[in-house]
This record gives sequence, structure tokens and C-alpha cells, in this order.
Amino acid sequence: MDLIRIRGLEIDCIVGVRPLEREREQRVHLELALGLDLAPAGRSGRIALTCDYDQVATEVISMLRFRRYHLIEMATEEVAAMLLAVHPALESVDIRLDKPAALDGRARAASVEIRRQRSAFPVASTAKAYGAVDLVLETREARLMRLRVSPGASLPQSAPLGVPVLEWLVSGELTRNGAAMEPHVPTARSAEDEPGPYENQGHGESVLFRCVGANVAS
Repeated sequence: MDLIRIRGLEIDCIVGVRPLEREREQRVHLELALGLDLAPAGRSGRIALTCDYDQVATEVISMLRFRRYHLIEMATEEVAAMLLAVHPALESVDIRLDKPAALDGRARAASVEIRRQRSAFPVASTAKAYGAVDLVLETREARLMRLRVSPGASLPQSAPLGVPVLEWLVSGELTRNGAAMEPHVPTARSAEDEPGPYENQGHGESVLFRCVGANVAS
């Protein structure tokens, strides 16, 4: 399988179970290998037929900074599920996450490395009045999903109140509070925010990725 690699992605985020780690950001390093067929893009020159590594970097950084993970094992699992959910060309994802401060003074880093194929995350779909919800992954701390909004349909509210949300438009057209959403721009909102309805005024289905119920404080 062909690979796109992102080497040495650096992110300052909350990750760890110790009290100081819950209060202070620390830097982690990621290595990503994205498995897919690159021949269609290589022969056509169309970025839509490959996986945009700039988008991938933005999405991964947004997830890690939003989620405030306790375990790097959960961080890599959720990031893999997210990438396979929002990039249909991907067939597999290899992720290595290094935590340099974990064994400060004793080792250069502690790390987790995983490989996940699309079959590792079977999607459970539920029909809704506006389209459908695809549950991609549910962990102890968060739910990752795709919301598919049919043409002319409205998503009545953003998410259950009282939980923080990270989301972005994957494909199609959506308005939020009457303003057009820009594709592939992650937006985080706090548990107190209550954005208005989402509407699909386009001619095709729109897909919204959402991570709900993250940022467990303790």
C-alpha cells in the first residue's frame, strides 16, 4: 500500500493522569503513516483523490488540544478512528505518539505505536429526520460521529447541552446560525455555548464530523 507520511508533528496539549499533567500542557511528538492508493492522484494531479496532509495535521492537532487525554493509548485510538472516518480514501493509519516528559531524566520518551485498518472501526448508523448519524467510536470519555444532513434538511441543535464539542464540515454545504461553514476548519465550543440550527441549503448530502463529551477534568 502507498503511504503519505507526516514526520515529527509537535503539539502542546494536556495528556496524562498525574495532577501536574492535568494542569500543565506538555509537548508530544507524532509520526503518521497514511495508507491509501496514490495512483489516482499521481495520474490526475487532483488533490481530491488523495489525502490532504495539511488537513490531517490540522485535524490531529485540534483533537489532541481539545480532548485533554489521560492516556496516550486512548489518544492514538481516537485519532486513528477520526482520520479513517473523515478521509474515505484512507485504508489504514499508523500512529506513533512520543511523550518526552513521561520519563524525564530516565529516558528520552515513552511512546505508543498503533496500526489500524478501516475494518477496526465498524460504523453503526442510525436514521434521523435530517439524515443519519454514523457512530464511529465510543470511548469512556467521548463519542466520535459523522452527522449526515440531507439536502434541504436542518439539524435542530448542535449537540446535547452541558458537554463540549469539537466539529468541522467534512463535505457538502452547511450553514450555522445562518452563516456558511468553511470546510475542514475545526471549531471547538464549550459546554455553555449553544449555537443555532444547522441547515443544508445545497443540492447534495453534507457531512459533519463531531467529537462530543470530551475534556474530562480529572
